[in-house]
Amino acid sequence: MDFLNLGRKFFLLAPMAGYSNSPCRKIFRQYGADGSVSEFVHCRAVLNGSRAVLERMAFDDGERPIGIQIFGEDPSEMAEAAAKIEELLKPDFIDVNFGCPAPNAVDAGAGAALLKKPDKMAEIISRICGAIKTPVTAKMRIGWDSSSIIVPEAAVSLASAGAKMITLHGRTKTNGYRGESNWALIEETAQKLQVPLVGNGSVEKLSAGELVRSACAGFMVGRAALGNPWIFGLLKRRLQTGGDCDIEVPARERVQLAVRYAKLVCDGSRFGVSKENLTHAKGQIMRFIKGCPGFKKIRSQMHEVKSLEELEEILCAYL
Repeated sequence: MDFLNLGRKFFLLAPMAGYSNSPCRKIFRQYGADGSVSEFVHCRAVLNGSRAVLERMAFDDGERPIGIQIFGEDPSEMAEAAAKIEELLKPDFIDVNFGCPAPNAVDAGAGAALLKKPDKMAEIISRICGAIKTPVTAKMRIGWDSSSIIVPEAAVSLASAGAKMITLHGRTKTNGYRGESNWALIEETAQKLQVPLVGNGSVEKLSAGELVRSACAGFMVGRAALGNPWIFGLLKRRLQTGGDCDIEVPARERVQLAVRYAKLVCDGSRFGVSKENLTHAKGQIMRFIKGCPGFKKIRSQMHEVKSLEELEEILCAYL
């Protein structure tokens, strides 16, 4: 995990289902992210050898350091899936999801559901660590709800079980993404751990002073990075200068990046050119160019786009 040896605090792109795919990770890495974590995959889908799942996990060396994130509730299956990922992909680390509040994860007894079972969380980490040589990390929330906060104790337990790094989202499962992230609790947990802690949850709202003083080894940025890879340069400048600053990205640069993203998605190497992928590409492109002059017109034109060539023509006409 190269980002642990930078001699400074680092910034990671969060795993986000449907968004942090390979093209996005490649772009964000080049715009300043020190590493990233893949969209999460269920351990059973990995073991079943699902082609779609294998494609979702695939990455290029230009994306390193990268972690593959898995979720599940059975320790044996999790360990077996981690071993398969290690053999097939050789990622820099394997991350275990203990924080996703989405119903499909929670209803399966995985993701944030495991916040109710801290001992099982530790068992899963221990079993995975015993099955692979690749570093194992964990991403978690502070608890299921405000009456069942499990950190710092659960985070310490995960580190004792073998986790080499822990990412802590400062909200509970029931909070979802609402309200303020509890950075006081993140800082308290960081101070109790013997392994690096990565703070997560509205990182973009932290002042320069808060970034500098933080006990966190690094920070993970999620929703604030969607369509905004420049956020990493901004946060690094805050940290380096100790002063609050903002960034204004020219519309031309935003559109150029949108074109580049479209080409990466549709280059045929992994995602192919299809109506489905173009639909996904269009959603991401809207995030890159939102707020640009003429955005509404482009958005209207994009609805009828059927090919990469048409998409490029619309965007390049803007330039």
